[in-house]
Amino acid sequence: MASMRFSKSLAVLFLISTLLLSSCGQTQQTPLTPTLTASPHAKVYDGNQWSLSTPAEQKVEEKLLKEMEKRIDENYPNINATLLIRHGRIVYEKYYNGNTADTFNPVYSVTKSVTSALVGIALREGFLKSLDQTVLEFLPEYAEEGLDPLKKEITLWNALTMTGGLKTVDTDYYSWFSKEDWFKYVLDRPMSSKPGEEFEYNTGLTHLLSGVLTKATSMSTKDFADKYLFKALDINDYNWDTDPKGFYGGGHLLSLTPRDMAKFGFLYLHGGKWGEKQVVPADWVRESVTKKVSAGSSDYGYLWWISTCDDAANKRTLETFFASGYGGQYIMVVPDLDLIFVITADADRRAKDGSDTAALLKDYIVPASK
Repeated sequence: MASMRFSKSLAVLFLISTLLLSSCGQTQQTPLTPTLTASPHAKVYDGNQWSLSTPAEQKVEEKLLKEMEKRIDENYPNINATLLIRHGRIVYEKYYNGNTADTFNPVYSVTKSVTSALVGIALREGFLKSLDQTVLEFLPEYAEEGLDPLKKEITLWNALTMTGGLKTVDTDYYSWFSKEDWFKYVLDRPMSSKPGEEFEYNTGLTHLLSGVLTKATSMSTKDFADKYLFKALDINDYNWDTDPKGFYGGGHLLSLTPRDMAKFGFLYLHGGKWGEKQVVPADWVRESVTKKVSAGSSDYGYLWWISTCDDAANKRTLETFFASGYGGQYIMVVPDLDLIFVITADADRRAKDGSDTAALLKDYIVPASK
């Protein structure tokens, strides 16, 4: 599986890459309530084509975009694509390392934010009743005799907020991937805290959510996504790998093109609405990008990261929410600027100075957007 390639230092680098955007300002102290009303340019996507615009037409300073290009050339050999949507139009798009607009890129933990959307849809459709339902209610075959009672208390809310209490699998990916039953490996991990007490980033929890969706809907996570999410967004070509038992990765293993990543960001910028269709419930989107727990330098909602971005040049601090994947994959949304910034990268390479690709948002994209 191409999306399962990891460098030897994956464990440490994964955790660093997911606890980022400290470079984009201090974490907000109040829940994020972004502007989710449709922009005046809402009808900007027709069929398989985004509308295009010049940066100047959408009040983006081209000089700073050129400076960003130079910075990428000098320091970011890992970057595969950068894509900026402003007021619903592509104003900047550039590909590197032989990639094109049609190249699928493993998005790693960006998959988690997609899984979050699917949980919200499953609640609306009645496949799930409440976030208070436990994971093992849907996977009863793992509730074996002698199981730590705390594991039976892990709820969907805990999985969505990384507060399940299970020791993370993210420091031992190789052991996890070598197992025939990934669910069992996750649930066999010791408890490091009681469910709901502490944030501990754990891709295993989101893989359990894929199992929950599969059991609750009687269809695979991919088939459910195709029917209720991807079809509405005209996302037809992508890759999604499975575990050895055939369950699609709930926390990783999805590969998308940058333009399709931007569609997902656009959907959340507009409160879950695509054109005239409410694809993801608006209240679910709002809750997903509102702080539920503190997570290091950022906050965390329902499998979305939340932070603020200090723009010293324009003397402002802006709220942001973003989907983040190992190795520098991002869908970053800045509601007050009506923009989405997408980055894909080669997860096996690093910036020359070790900086994260997300720094481009603070250093160039936000200051350039007037």
